[in-house]
Amino acid sequence: MIKNQRGVSLIELVTIIVVLGIAIPVLLNMWAVVAERSVRTESMAEAGLYAEELMEIIKSKSFDENATTPWSALGRDTGESAGNSALYDDVDDFIGCTDPAITTPAAGYSRSASISYMSLTGGTWGTIAGPTDFKRIVVTVSRTDNLVNNVNLTTIVSGF
Repeated sequence: MIKNQRGVSLIELVTIIVVLGIAIPVLLNMWAVVAERSVRTESMAEAGLYAEELMEIIKSKSFDENATTPWSALGRDTGESAGNSALYDDVDDFIGCTDPAITTPAAGYSRSASISYMSLTGGTWGTIAGPTDFKRIVVTVSRTDNLVNNVNLTTIVSGF
């Protein structure tokens, strides 16, 4: 009895190699794109958490050095330094902060805060130079490798 032993012919083998030669680079490229987007998404989420963390730290402070109007000028007050956020007692002390506990929440990330007086005129918020009953806080977080640039979190707090 003779068995029909059919193997893979040379033409079939070449066809398989050509198809795999075309498919594998395409699949690897797609995998690389998905991996990069995954890393970017994770970094954006981390940046958002670091922004929220600093925003909550700032919002936990008093509106101003003075308990009532007139409000003081923006910036740190006597006895407070840019490099020691433990001494900060009101929201605008965080302007120009250089304390690593604030500016470097994790390796590869940096964050900062800007605070300005705001006014509401005709339903529109606007920045003004003089003291008002409202301050805008903007927290910005970035990665040093530019994977995430300027994730901003903004809020307005009131002196009332």
